[in-house]
Amino acid sequence: MRSLLALAVAILLVPSAAFSSEKIDLTEDEFRMFKHTKLALEDPRVQAMKPEARLPAIAKDAKFKLKELEKAMERGDAAGDVKAKCEANVKEALAGTELKDKLGRVEVDTDAPHAVIYVQWFNEEAKDLWVQACTAAVTVANVCPIAATVTVYSNDKAAPKTRVFQALISASGARRINAEKVKDYAETRYLKLFEKVKSVANGDDLSAESGTPTAQH
Repeated sequence: MRSLLALAVAILLVPSAAFSSEKIDLTEDEFRMFKHTKLALEDPRVQAMKPEARLPAIAKDAKFKLKELEKAMERGDAAGDVKAKCEANVKEALAGTELKDKLGRVEVDTDAPHAVIYVQWFNEEAKDLWVQACTAAVTVANVCPIAATVTVYSNDKAAPKTRVFQALISASGARRINAEKVKDYAETRYLKLFEKVKSVANGDDLSAESGTPTAQH
């Protein structure tokens, strides 16, 4: 009886543990409009307008369709703290990959309309860098739909302050990576999707690199 009870409890607990990620019902474009508008609403010139005139004025200036902007504002307000949700989702998703014991910094920057995910890990073998970079990129882009750019970087596990790899990729590009094919195509196909690549595996000098890489294209 006790074994049956324990099994039943285990079965009940598995789904909540496996699916604890919070779905974020906000796209990259909707977040971009939402954040742009939130920042614009703080502008004294916009605040001087009548409340009903503000959104139309912002939409016209930014070349947004008003109905799409209104929808983005509703969805953005309803989405809550997307930064915290995305960071939690990213950490949970990466814990299910080969990077689970190698993770360093994970952060989602939502201060600007162009949201950026930063993922750091610690590498032991330079030959694994591209597989790890592709794994990080595709994993996090799929659980943080508001992101526009994924910035990935790695330090040497044996010398944690020594940078060995860094690159960035658009979130749309990251989603083109097939997670099941990473080991087959990381270096022959998917590396072409990345920008601003620096890697010790290519003989690049990263001795001057420290802190978080820039996410600017």
